[in-house]
Amino acid sequence: MIKKIPSPKAWRIKNGFSLAELTITTAIVGVLVSVAYPNYVNHNNKAKLFDAKSTISAIPPIISAFIDKTGETPSSWDDLSSIAVVMTKNGPATGKLNTPITLPNSIYDLSITGPANSVYTLIATRVVDRGKSDPCAENANDCTEYGFSIKSCFNISNGASDIKSGKLSEIADTLNCS
Repeated sequence: MIKKIPSPKAWRIKNGFSLAELTITTAIVGVLVSVAYPNYVNHNNKAKLFDAKSTISAIPPIISAFIDKTGETPSSWDDLSSIAVVMTKNGPATGKLNTPITLPNSIYDLSITGPANSVYTLIATRVVDRGKSDPCAENANDCTEYGFSIKSCFNISNGASDIKSGKLSEIADTLNCS
């Protein structure tokens, strides 16, 4: 009787993937990530923009309530905190109104100027853009519709308010608070 001897290939047990299989899988995952990641970043920035806008929209009623209660215009975040606390990343906002505060869960710094002709102006800029006159001047390819500032105004004499987002130079004169 002749005994069959197994070939060397039969002795090997296949416990992994070949280099070709790993390369193809990595390429497929890379393509999927390159398509999905920009959408993720845009949606994340959009959420931060709308969060900052909602926080900014809540401040004019606090200013109005302070004026109604005291008969004076607020000059500090502490004045506004006597009505309702405006939160920052580090707790309640303190200091002068024109001193920027970093909004919670946000990439925006907020400062308030005014009242000039009965109008308060609220400006929020991205923390990374602080001190730059035009954040898109260095590299226009880095700018997206969510990579801009937020500007709002509030007229204490008639209660009118407006809020816009975009490049500060483009939205500066488009607010209507009269």
